[in-house]
Amino acid sequence: MAALPSKVVAVYWTRWNSDIRLTQVPQSYNVLYLFAAGHSGDAGGIGWGMDDIAADIRTVRARGQRVVLSTGGAGQGIDFSSRAVSRRFVDSVVRINSELGGTLASPMIDGVDFNTFEAEATPNTPEYLWMFAELKRRFGQDFGITSPPAPWNAEDKAMIRDALSKDLMTYAGPQFYDGPGLADPEYIIDTTRDWVQDVAGGDASKIVVGFGMENMEDYSSMAQILTAWRAIEEEFPAIRGAFLWQHKTDADRGWAFARQLAPLVLDHAVAWRTMPSTPPPRPFQPPCLVVTIGSASYPLAGIDIARQLDALVAYTDTAATTSTNPYGCEVTVSAGRVTRINDRQGGGSVTGTSIPQGGFVLSGHGEARTWLLANAEVGATVEGVTVDDPRS
Repeated sequence: MAALPSKVVAVYWTRWNSDIRLTQVPQSYNVLYLFAAGHSGDAGGIGWGMDDIAADIRTVRARGQRVVLSTGGAGQGIDFSSRAVSRRFVDSVVRINSELGGTLASPMIDGVDFNTFEAEATPNTPEYLWMFAELKRRFGQDFGITSPPAPWNAEDKAMIRDALSKDLMTYAGPQFYDGPGLADPEYIIDTTRDWVQDVAGGDASKIVVGFGMENMEDYSSMAQILTAWRAIEEEFPAIRGAFLWQHKTDADRGWAFARQLAPLVLDHAVAWRTMPSTPPPRPFQPPCLVVTIGSASYPLAGIDIARQLDALVAYTDTAATTSTNPYGCEVTVSAGRVTRINDRQGGGSVTGTSIPQGGFVLSGHGEARTWLLANAEVGATVEGVTVDDPRS
């Protein structure tokens, strides 16, 4: 079993929006929460029931995404009042993993997300610590333990502080949505600071920031999310990452969170499967994070670096041509305007694209290719690429 990533971009995949399959979630999300396993049987028992998702779980795990079983949720809190209740919960997790085709030695899930205490419920700390330790004992020490607590709740903080200090929880993800003032970037920034310093003992790698992006009051816009994240990461560069509630809200917005926030969280080193390519080395990143063609924007992964899955890269005239593989679209830009579109995957030039002197080529794979084909046309204005080496 692989541990959860050192930098996390996560999303809750909600079972009532299963028409958007797990395999359709962009790979820039490296952690996928299955929401949610709810009450089943006696107190503490939970069930998942969607065993037909097993093939999709195998697919996304094979391409590097981690899958975490989220438990509880609205109306599904669990009062772990005794060891019998706690043991029944752990046994249920083991059973669900087996129903999905996994074993303890080779599980189908990479962790459990505890969303089992909510509203005014007070977590029973000794029982939670026992469950965390017992799950790691059964599945292995790399098995992930996470939780999305209310950011203001003192009882939640106390339990999680104890769990983090004992290395029984992988990270906590205070959720900043669905409550008065929770979408305010200043509140998110200030409260995250409190969680890092007070709950995580100053270790920002144990905190993931939770955002919501519904079209409702007390949910953030993409602009608010970016504002909050940039300030948090500037103050705490080691912050573990961010998650979004939920996958459909991002799909409805053209996967804006996956496109715009993921490159910031992952620092342009997304743990995707690298496509074979040999572009000239250039170990610096562009000061501008987004390329704009007309009124449409897409995150820029870097300049003269290896093009990865779904990435958009700019190649400058340090070489005569791009040296990428043919699985993408390449757009030539001179004097800030598109001069040529070469969809190599769609029947264009098999070899690399010529790079004009003083200009550059935008090369997009996967989702970035789709974006280029939808927005690039000869004569269109291109903004956001700086081709001068800042070391010169």
